[in-house]
Amino acid sequence: MHPISDHHFIGGELWRSASSARIEVLNPSSGLVLGEIPDGDTTDLDHAVTTAVAAGPGWADRSPRERSAVLVKLANLLRVHTEDLARLDSMDSGRTLAETRAQVSRSAEQLEYCAAVADKLEGRVVPLNSGFSASTMLEPYGVIGALTPWNAPLLQITQKTSHAIAAGNTDVVKPSPLACFSTLHYGMLAQEAGLPVGVLSIVMGGAKTGQTLVQDERIAKVTFTGSVKTGRQIAGVCGARGASVALELGGKCPLLIFADCDLEAAAVDAARASFGTTGQSCVSAARVLVEAPVYDEFLQLLKSETEKYIGGDPLHEETVMGPMISSAARNHVVNLLEDAISVGAQVAGGEWPIDPQKEGGFFMNPVLLADVPQKARIKHEEIFGPVTCIERFDDEEAGVRSANTGFFGLAAGAYTMNASRVRRLQRNLRAGNVWINCYKMLDPALPFGGDKASGIGRECGIDGILNFVKPKSLVEAIRTN
Repeated sequence: MHPISDHHFIGGELWRSASSARIEVLNPSSGLVLGEIPDGDTTDLDHAVTTAVAAGPGWADRSPRERSAVLVKLANLLRVHTEDLARLDSMDSGRTLAETRAQVSRSAEQLEYCAAVADKLEGRVVPLNSGFSASTMLEPYGVIGALTPWNAPLLQITQKTSHAIAAGNTDVVKPSPLACFSTLHYGMLAQEAGLPVGVLSIVMGGAKTGQTLVQDERIAKVTFTGSVKTGRQIAGVCGARGASVALELGGKCPLLIFADCDLEAAAVDAARASFGTTGQSCVSAARVLVEAPVYDEFLQLLKSETEKYIGGDPLHEETVMGPMISSAARNHVVNLLEDAISVGAQVAGGEWPIDPQKEGGFFMNPVLLADVPQKARIKHEEIFGPVTCIERFDDEEAGVRSANTGFFGLAAGAYTMNASRVRRLQRNLRAGNVWINCYKMLDPALPFGGDKASGIGRECGIDGILNFVKPKSLVEAIRTN
């Protein structure tokens, strides 16, 4: 593997930035500098987009099976470099080795899924009257601008590029400056797999670099994962210039526990759903709703499971939870906790306040909150940290009503042994993903995305690839002479 680099990846090679400005990337486990990236400027982005525009026609003209072959080779290269990529993402993002290894595997599977679907993007014949022949064909958009988050660097660039590239688009990617080094390795491995020069470029930088990318008139579609505020700004810019947009904007996901389920198993899964990835996942269970008759019993079980999630070095094999990504991220969660406690919320489990002896990195052990008042900010805002709020509900109708409150709608889960209830929950929970007796069950074949303020469009599955093609209607008059 190549060493951590302060370059972009443009035109099939590591590219020295036209800008002298650099952004320090910290190791969240130590707070020390892991490396530097360039803060890309308009010259860097122009070079990347120009290269992508030039490469577009040739790549779109390649047969789907030729494009598939490149993606399969890239998947194989990811597997060959699993340990290097996993360790780099663990150092960069703070996720445990178990998590980052799984994400390398999932990234390879994602590429293989898109490779298999590339030649299935078919048009159709549309019956009109006898005087016309009508059909449709699917065309790529052109140049896609992708802005990826820090909490799953390799997986996110894989998801956002595999769909687009399989469909014949080219990509310019701007990763988060908080965790981004594996994206460069992905670009170089893609080149090694045979991806033509210019089909994929990666431009490093901060917020201004992302804004410049979104504003570029040559970018036909923007795909973004991140905050609601930033996503809405991107949607406004794209709407003003007539560009398409796909947004995944996070969530505040509820997990319902019904009295008829296996409470011990549900407690194990609820803790993992809440505190896995240090709670820094858009589908983390930020609310655990428990049916009243078993509330006290389940609270004790969940409290016991919460104690097992202790922050530690993500490079140690036994670590189950790493640090938060930055001091700012941890301070945000601390502020939400302090606000909630000040208005009456109770700490029902975990560790609070933060142990000052664990300040070497951005560590924070889990906190379980109970009796959270409606006026607490944490009741409504996305937490994105190792905190969950436990609350009770009286019956199924009340539980669903509570789960559907708020303006997020990314995912929801429930544990119950009642088959009829399962069907009702699948229909009535307002979320793009509903998991019953499991949680965070994701797969390249399943569409992923949210309702309400949680986003626009879907990633993964056939829906993810269809997100990066547009139908063209073809009508021909049939002449009789």
